[in-house]
Amino acid sequence: MSETPDGSTQNVPGQPLSRALRPVIIRSVTEAQQRSSATVEAEHLLLALSRDGSPSVRTAFADAGLDPDGLEAALAGERAASLRVAGVTPPPAERLAAAPRVTRPRWGASAREALVRAHRTAAANRRQRSGELDLLAAILGLELGTVPRLLTLAGVDREGLLASARRAA
Repeated sequence: MSETPDGSTQNVPGQPLSRALRPVIIRSVTEAQQRSSATVEAEHLLLALSRDGSPSVRTAFADAGLDPDGLEAALAGERAASLRVAGVTPPPAERLAAAPRVTRPRWGASAREALVRAHRTAAANRRQRSGELDLLAAILGLELGTVPRLLTLAGVDREGLLASARRAA
């Protein structure tokens, strides 16, 4: 179970989690709610790591140009590129603003996959609980969805980012 900002708990896929991941999980739910998303996805976990991750993870993100502002810009770029591919002109950012979601979002497929992969990585390394580097590796290893597209569009070296975070840890 993980605690959400309202103090309630919910099942998190891929448990058990380390205490170090608790703030990241809580923040990912908040990120999804602030974006009026019905689901917590990998991009929300990535945003949460960039904001509430350990100093070594945040430094690795910043060095890759993915501090919270850089990540927000990359997400906006990915959204605009995806809309253009579909033949839709991206609307101005101010038109995309929505009131934060009041109800707690469900866990989406990409977040579930990342959390399950993080747990498997920890188990393969004979650790009982997954940590931030396991989660980061899992997110960076995703092949489908918003996160891989935004990392490609932003020109981020996934292996370099992970290696940087591991060196700093």
